[in-house]
Amino acid sequence: MAHDGQVTMPQPTGRPNARMRQSVGDMVRSLAIVLLAIGAIMLVTWRPQPDAVRVVPIDQQLVLAMMQADFEVFVPVGLADDWRSTSVRWEPTEASGIAPVWHVGYVTPSDEYLQFTQIAAQTSSTDAESTSFIAEQTLSGSPSATVTLDGEEWQRWESSERSSLVRVTDSDVTVVSGTGEWSEIEQFAGALRVAQ
Repeated sequence: MAHDGQVTMPQPTGRPNARMRQSVGDMVRSLAIVLLAIGAIMLVTWRPQPDAVRVVPIDQQLVLAMMQADFEVFVPVGLADDWRSTSVRWEPTEASGIAPVWHVGYVTPSDEYLQFTQIAAQTSSTDAESTSFIAEQTLSGSPSATVTLDGEEWQRWESSERSSLVRVTDSDVTVVSGTGEWSEIEQFAGALRVAQ
């Protein structure tokens, strides 16, 4: 193979290459130093992750609902702190027309979802006893057995996604529903009292 210029061969300098004398032990020590540095950085910058459940206070919306509702607004009384309120609304739903609905959502002690809703039994815009409102709140559940909790009669409604208790009185319709066991749903319904 012809070259246009003169090609020189590399000449040894006579100095030994330090990298050629490294052992496996040297590599392990270097790796340990790098891992210690990464560990120190992670330790300084690590922050614990907050609880995925964001608890919201219900007081402000409760006062508004109590001032505007045509019925006695309920809240749960005497439940342990591991019942956490995660949503609260005083506004109409699709099935309630223009009538506002008192809604509070919870995470139960077993980390299931539970909500309760209340609406006036009769309004000028909707009849809350109609199947459309109850169907909306029970996710198109079907009625089954009745249970008595603290002297009040509730009807069970069941759907594939939710179990619900429905109580209809002359003044309001109350629906307690959730994804957990009946025992939690009934415990919550039995704890409902008129807000003071």
